[in-house]
Amino acid sequence: MANHTILLVQPLAEKNSRTYYERNSIGAAMDQIATMFEQHLQLENPRLSQIQYSADDLFQFIDSHKDFVALVFEPSQGSYLPKNKEWIKERLLSHFSRQNNQPQRGQQQQQSQQQQRYNQPRSQHQNRGNRRW
Repeated sequence: MANHTILLVQPLAEKNSRTYYERNSIGAAMDQIATMFEQHLQLENPRLSQIQYSADDLFQFIDSHKDFVALVFEPSQGSYLPKNKEWIKERLLSHFSRQNNQPQRGQQQQQSQQQQRYNQPRSQHQNRGNRRW
């Protein structure tokens, strides 16, 4: 899944709200979407030290956007293929389900890295949310 991916995001009807994110893989693009949502939740709930959310919460966030599209590079065609919100939601479920079902050794290493991250001051956290899938 190392397909270069560009996320095109337009939260509001105004064209000046458009932005994009480039990632080297579909998985990294899915992580970017989760990070965007977690940052949104932090802005809405600045006093909470930990935020939990469900897949449905994330999907509502995506649906609340005027436009949310992934352009995924397909090497066999030599071009980018557009993917809609439904495709993105399916990939998010698949991506985070796979992360939650990693082998035991990988989970221990990931938990150790997460602990190190969560033991840092709040402003240095790269991933502030707690994803429930």
